[in-house]
Amino acid sequence: MSWDSGLAARVEDRARAQQLRDVRAKNVFGGRGFLLGRSAFVIVYDDALIVKCPPPEYAEALTVPGVTPFAPDGEQPMSTWVVVSGDVIAEDPALDEWVARGVRALREGPTKPARRSARRDT
Repeated sequence: MSWDSGLAARVEDRARAQQLRDVRAKNVFGGRGFLLGRSAFVIVYDDALIVKCPPPEYAEALTVPGVTPFAPDGEQPMSTWVVVSGDVIAEDPALDEWVARGVRALREGPTKPARRSARRDT
């Protein structure tokens, strides 16, 4: 599957507008992921956005029309990830909210441990 390059550019613009530093884009799960450090906070997938939610906000996010649990390949939904349809994020203020939610999820949640170097000093 591919991603919408226009939506990816909008996410980059919104991240800059929120003064997020060190955001990088990377191909992730067939989409275009936006990461802080080693962790993704949003992924542009087709014309939708996959967003990591802070756990206390997950149930509320699912009440928004056009937002569904992220369940890759129809498997078990991933705990705090949601799919936000393109209609929901058509306007920049709405996109800002979802980008900010993803960033909050990373900042409020546990972080991935640093990678260990494969090389060992002896």
